[in-house]
Amino acid sequence: MPRFANYYQDHMVLQRGPQRALIWGFSDSNKVTNLKIGEKIYETISRSESNNDFGESTWSITLDPVYDEGPYDIQVSQPSINGTLMIITIQDVLFGDVWLCSGQSNMEMTVRDIFNATEEIANAGKYPKIRVFTSGRTPSPIPVEELIENRQNWSIASSSSIGGPGWVYFSAVCWLYGRMIHEALGGRPIGLIASSYGGTGIELWMPEDAFQKCYPQT
Repeated sequence: MPRFANYYQDHMVLQRGPQRALIWGFSDSNKVTNLKIGEKIYETISRSESNNDFGESTWSITLDPVYDEGPYDIQVSQPSINGTLMIITIQDVLFGDVWLCSGQSNMEMTVRDIFNATEEIANAGKYPKIRVFTSGRTPSPIPVEELIENRQNWSIASSSSIGGPGWVYFSAVCWLYGRMIHEALGGRPIGLIASSYGGTGIELWMPEDAFQKCYPQT
């Protein structure tokens, strides 16, 4: 059974053209996987050499540049052994600008903790083309393919998605920045990904090989 990587979800935002968005996920080995978006159909084959710890192979498709904001449904299908077609779909996908907001506690501080929190939270529903996602804080000593934890799945801006629990979601700096960019660009869809962990050093965000290149042992 094919599946998307766990951060491909309904209501998400992908990067608009001229950049080319990458869609990927997992399935059984050596299976033909088709992806349909709008009138465009793509095809790829999952390869056994990319198997993960669960025996799944990775499939990936790089889309042609998409300039129309959508919304789109993205459908992935794969034939099963008995000939039936297995289909999974993510809905209401917009194409716009995607921003990663990362850092320590200053970035992690949530909207409900700022001075004008009541106004910002009350007005958040006026911006349905802003979509937000908050990663979890479960660490890993090695790089991993997928996020171990999501604090907040992709959500349309609303009083509940922006005014979530204190120090859980959503990042105040990320929200204020994204809202101002959205307004300045005439309402262009904006995807905001918050990934912060208070008190962490930069070394903890680096893969071991990158760390060694920057700080070689003497």
